[in-house]
Amino acid sequence: MQKLRWWNRPLLILVLTIIALGVSYYLYLDSYLRVQEAMANFVIKYKLEEKQDLDTQSWVLILILSILLTVILFGMSIIYVYYQKMIQLYRMQQSFINGFTHELKTPIASLRLFLDTFTKHELSREDQLKYLEFMKKDTERLAENVEQILYLGRIEDRSYKGERSTLNLGDFISSIVEKSSHHFDDLTIEFNESDECWCEVDKKLFESLVLNLISNAQRYKKDGQGQLNISLNTAGSKCFLEFQDRGIGLEKKHLKKVFKKFFQVGKSVKGSGLGLYFVWQVTKLHHGSISVHSEGLQKGCLFKLSFPRVIWNKKDSL
Repeated sequence: MQKLRWWNRPLLILVLTIIALGVSYYLYLDSYLRVQEAMANFVIKYKLEEKQDLDTQSWVLILILSILLTVILFGMSIIYVYYQKMIQLYRMQQSFINGFTHELKTPIASLRLFLDTFTKHELSREDQLKYLEFMKKDTERLAENVEQILYLGRIEDRSYKGERSTLNLGDFISSIVEKSSHHFDDLTIEFNESDECWCEVDKKLFESLVLNLISNAQRYKKDGQGQLNISLNTAGSKCFLEFQDRGIGLEKKHLKKVFKKFFQVGKSVKGSGLGLYFVWQVTKLHHGSISVHSEGLQKGCLFKLSFPRVIWNKKDSL
């Protein structure tokens, strides 16, 4: 976005407009009162009949003008706030486009490199299978990014109608971690299940939820090997899922912003700014709740999720 000059800034324009309105209101009111005073003096001087409701009409007019001025100022303030929100949304969208373009560009460049290798060189069957496996991972990454955007759009429009299944979350999360471990080579993941937990979930969305939280831990890890502890337990009618990382942590001012659309902590970290927003939307779709806790920078983050638990009736299981 082009940088605005000092005389073209919205806040300055708003302030100058308010001052102009205030000065105009004062001058008009002062002129009106002077005219009223002159008329009163004229009536007294020439002993004319004075109307009793003259002062009442004056105060009613002043009150109406004051109300109109207040409404105008309020409307201008609302317009200014919405304008600022539009500017902020535009900047976040630009950040999203840049981040998402990078997310797409990396696997595309990788696929192009492998295809060039196949074209220019004679490879053994073993090397072919190895490169094909790398290409398969890149296509999976592309598919995941595109599917997430599509899912998110449908969830926001309330048009998503997936199929829900009653699953043992412990077994399901274990399978997700196991089959996607090759995507997170530099992240040590430990999963602990204290209780057997059954929930009614959409498999595709819940898998994306788990992968987004793991990816978030990988993206914001400290230098070197990252660590993520996933725990699952139950209490009453709820299942509690926690993701504790040892990453760079969060400042207190960012704790309430991380689930907002396009929000990212720092400009150096690559990403679309939609991962945690997607997690929040999927959690809400499953009638659950999510929160994040951090003791500060360099002290990691703890994401706490809760979902309604399916409690089996013993009679039904017989």
